[in-house]
Amino acid sequence: MAKFDERVEALLAKHPSLSKDEAIKIVTDKNERKKSRREERNNRKNAEIVAETTVESEVEGDVDGDVETTE
Repeated sequence: MAKFDERVEALLAKHPSLSKDEAIKIVTDKNERKKSRREERNNRKNAEIVAETTVESEVEGDVDGDVETTE
């Protein structure tokens, strides 16, 4: 049995007054909320990484990100 089906069955066992369709909707909605939170968290982390590399480049005086070598 798939993990999704296991969660639906567990929800039905805990709340027998729910219909199977209601339990499926609840589990699906929860999965969508978890997915959106995960995406937001990853976007924030990626934005922080970009900001850090931008700051490091500006500190070194290399605004465009190209590496310049001097001999």
